[in-house]
Amino acid sequence: MLILLAASLSLLLLVAGCSSADSPAPSATEDRSGTDWINTDAGKRTPSPATRYGTASPTPEVTLPTAATTTSPTAKASPSCTTPPKGAGGINGLDVRPSSTSAIVTWYYPGGGNIVDYRVTAFSQDLIAGEQEPVGWATVTPVTCGDLSATVTGLTPATNYIFVVDKVMTHASGVDGTYAKTIARSGVVSTT
Repeated sequence: MLILLAASLSLLLLVAGCSSADSPAPSATEDRSGTDWINTDAGKRTPSPATRYGTASPTPEVTLPTAATTTSPTAKASPSCTTPPKGAGGINGLDVRPSSTSAIVTWYYPGGGNIVDYRVTAFSQDLIAGEQEPVGWATVTPVTCGDLSATVTGLTPATNYIFVVDKVMTHASGVDGTYAKTIARSGVVSTT
């Protein structure tokens, strides 16, 4: 009973404290100064969107220089080839004959009008701490279809390598420049 009486008294004091006849009621006045406003959320105002246009800049009086013209390598047309030997054309169809510091790499050239040259590269497969060997390549320009060979030099004796042949071609659509595509690679080959 006592708890009920205390709760009633607290409620009475709370209500009496919130309503006071002595203080004036707050009034709100709308301020229309500044930019246009629109209501986007009840009780909050946001500036209305306005379109503002910039001024055009004058045309520059200096023209930019034109790019220097460069010539791309031209591919030589080759006669049509006979049927390639069995195994030619496979990505793993590379024949490698290693010696102690070089290797002779052989692959099949099927002919083609947009082939500029071939690049043959050797990648060491032995783990080396520190600075790695520089990767260079031997370049071969095809003349007639058939087997092509390149000698890769500067190899380290008793080292495992993988040999890769990239075909460098011009774009058939007439776009300037060349691009390369890997066409053959060997398994791991060890120099003697």
